[in-house]
Order: sequence, then structure tokens, then C-alpha cells
Amino acid sequence: MNKSLSDVLAYKNVDIVDRFLVMYNMEQEEAEKIFNETLKWLWLGNKMDGVFIDDSTLIIDEMWHNFILFTQDYEIFCLQNFGRYIHHQPEKRKQQNWYNNSFNIEEHKDRLEKLYEGVYDNLGEETLLTWYEEFPKKYSIENIKKMRR
Repeated sequence: MNKSLSDVLAYKNVDIVDRFLVMYNMEQEEAEKIFNETLKWLWLGNKMDGVFIDDSTLIIDEMWHNFILFTQDYEIFCLQNFGRYIHHQPEKRKQQNWYNNSFNIEEHKDRLEKLYEGVYDNLGEETLLTWYEEFPKKYSIENIKKMRR
């Protein structure tokens, strides 16, 4: 059972957005946009391999963490839309490689290229630009820290 993107994007949850607004200083419309982008990210992650969070999409990861805290809602959402629970697992391989200096830049570039192609092919240019141009500028690690209440 894999729902369409429009079915996934039809999901609304005021409580998740409201909690995010308590945590971060931003307008409601912006928090709703980030929640919507998180739903897209979950849909894409269910559809294709190789989807990962990097510095560009940290704000999506923050919203995903927030969503997961609503355990019943998150579980029901996943089961109804993807037929399975989507677990959040830190990318261990990247962390280990980074710390032991065996990080392969060419491998990382290939992974990013495949991810960008997947975003573009499945979600379009607007989403690609939102995630990898707009979000990194607005929601860098430093900016996210400043926005926390």
C-alpha cells in the first residue's frame, strides 16, 4: 500500500504544527510549509532508496523529530500511507567515515546527485530548489539554533 503524493499531502495535523511553533520562532504559514515538505520527504523516502537528510534539509529533520513525538499519529500516518512504519535512523556509516577520515567525497557526490535527480523526477524543480537552495539559507544549523525558543 503506497498512497499517492496528493493523498500524503492531504494529511493535516494542527497539533504537530502548533508544537513546532512553540519550539521555533516562525510564522504559522512557514511551519505548515515545513510540515508539508516533511510529508513530501517521507513519501519520497518510501518511494526510493538513498534518501537522506543533510545540512540542507535539517529543518525537515527537525519537523520529522517533532512528528515522531506524536507516536500514535505518526504510526497511523505511516501505516495508512506507506503500509509500514518509517523509522528514523541516524546515518551511521557517514558518521563513522567522517570521524575516521575515510569519508569518500566522490561517493558522497554520487549519492547527492542521485538524490537530487530523485527529488526533481518525483517532486519537481520547485521542491528541489526549496530543499537545496531556500532551506539551507533560511535554516542553517546556526539559524535553527537562533530560532529555538
